[in-house]
Amino acid sequence: MTFQKRVQAALDNNVITEPIYQNKQHLFTRHDILSLLDYWEFPTYSEKYVPRVIAIENQKGGTGKSTTTALLSTAAALDLDTNARVLLIDLDPQGTLGQGMITRTLDDESVYLTAIDLVLGNTEQEGDYHDLIESGYTESEIIKNSPFNTHLPNLDVLPAFATDERFHDVFWQSDEEIKDKLIERLSKDIIPVLQESYDLIFIDTPPQESPLIWAANEALDCLLIPISPREYDYSSTTNYLLTTASRFEGLPSKGDNLVWSRVLVVNHDEKVKAERDTMDKLSRTAQDKLLSSYIVHSELMVAAAELNRTPLDVMKSEKLCSSKKYDDAISSINSVYKQIIREIKSVSVKEEN
Repeated sequence: MTFQKRVQAALDNNVITEPIYQNKQHLFTRHDILSLLDYWEFPTYSEKYVPRVIAIENQKGGTGKSTTTALLSTAAALDLDTNARVLLIDLDPQGTLGQGMITRTLDDESVYLTAIDLVLGNTEQEGDYHDLIESGYTESEIIKNSPFNTHLPNLDVLPAFATDERFHDVFWQSDEEIKDKLIERLSKDIIPVLQESYDLIFIDTPPQESPLIWAANEALDCLLIPISPREYDYSSTTNYLLTTASRFEGLPSKGDNLVWSRVLVVNHDEKVKAERDTMDKLSRTAQDKLLSSYIVHSELMVAAAELNRTPLDVMKSEKLCSSKKYDDAISSINSVYKQIIREIKSVSVKEEN
């Protein structure tokens, strides 16, 4: 059957809406593309690989964690070959990453839950989570319906809000048994339910060493540490790298959940000698943990952020920067994503029965 006949069959069965015809091209929305992949039974991520939780961490602020998380989750959602269902969890109470990706406006009448609301759900005796339980919803139903839609049909988000800061107060005021339960809550009760709906879960974390980070580390499979090649970032991140093993050993899981960890250089200007020197030092320190690809410094990153978008959501025709800088930025992002997803897939292959 020709492509045109296959498309027509999908149209006749109301699988997709009418595409835009441009010369000999068929222009489909992202929603229709995913509908076609499903209708034509294209392979999905879940058929070959186990789901993974990827946390993006660095205790120093300004290292590009949120930008990196947004880029990778968007790239994964756009990756038709991987064909994965993607969720971004924002765990940074002071961040607005997740909020900026929601497609509908939140108001005072909206009922919305953050990941922290879910983590504290069984601990707090009031609030939206408690009210939903009292109304008869099961915990599984609440968790599955908490993520918000984004502009991409296979990318959802669990945003963070300033009220999530209360997690630290609750944690430090609890006894040791409750503390352990709070640290394990995300990994034991919440992530397994979310993984019934999502294949790749990216977690943006706060720039601090705190119980929130411990909860994220207990829940992750993969750890990505972004760093800009500046001397002050290198110094702080080096210490973070050297203490990773001991920090994970202090968790309930003892770090047995960690199957993959890498360091990613971001915002790198190859023309600056000081940055090249820092890259050399970093490669000696991180060794095989350092990804060979990196994200370049680009005007496109800054311009897209000002529009509350990622560079992957910007068309070259918008002329936010020169064509060359646009191509360089997109090329570096794609190279990084391809290396990361290739490595994650390599440690995620399902065992054959």
